[in-house]
Amino acid sequence: MEKRKLTSFIDKYYLAGSANSVGLNVKNNVLSCDFIADDQNVVGSVSMDGFDVEDGTLGVYATAQLTKLLTALDDNIDIKVNKADDVAFSINVADKTTNVTFMLADMSVIRQVPQMKGLPDFGVKIKLTKDFADKFIKSKNALPETENFAVESNGNGTKMILNYSTLNTNRITWPVTPEATTNALSATCFSANLFKEILSANKDADEGYIEVSKAGLAKVSFTGKTYTSTYYLVQLQTA
Repeated sequence: MEKRKLTSFIDKYYLAGSANSVGLNVKNNVLSCDFIADDQNVVGSVSMDGFDVEDGTLGVYATAQLTKLLTALDDNIDIKVNKADDVAFSINVADKTTNVTFMLADMSVIRQVPQMKGLPDFGVKIKLTKDFADKFIKSKNALPETENFAVESNGNGTKMILNYSTLNTNRITWPVTPEATTNALSATCFSANLFKEILSANKDADEGYIEVSKAGLAKVSFTGKTYTSTYYLVQLQTA
């Protein structure tokens, strides 16, 4: 297996440290996980095909430690799951010369991820192109202390606003052409840091969208050649 497939999967839920503890599920060569950020501002799921490891559940308490251990290995790796009484307690990840052992956690210490039920209607849908991602990341880097971005849609069009506030602030605003709009949307804010990490982690996607509801929820979804990922961002309150 190519190590980058595993590290790319990890990046999509870890989001640069936002979700450190997860349960990884393997079934029929599909690796998947549901996750929630430590600050509870995003809930999501990631699924990847072509993961040739035996079926089971792997409790990862410290993704930060796992990612560091993987840096010791070359690009081609093999993964072996070690079990006792049919419960996985560690994994061995090895290249041609080096073997890494990572101890797994009991699933009882992994935070349960709430199921997303009764989703609202998403009135604005925007395609996440490479140009969009580049523009957002460049803008976020220009305002590194900014914590929020807003989506606004009305008779004057749809736009993104980085560092939105009802007060006078430094901000960056640019228009976007939505795939669909079914109703007006007042400026609705979400975490700029999380969205930047989501865009960065899914830069290999073939297709991506952000959908925003006036109820204060955003759905961000991506499809790649071997994976799908979905994120739900909750609205941030701003001044």
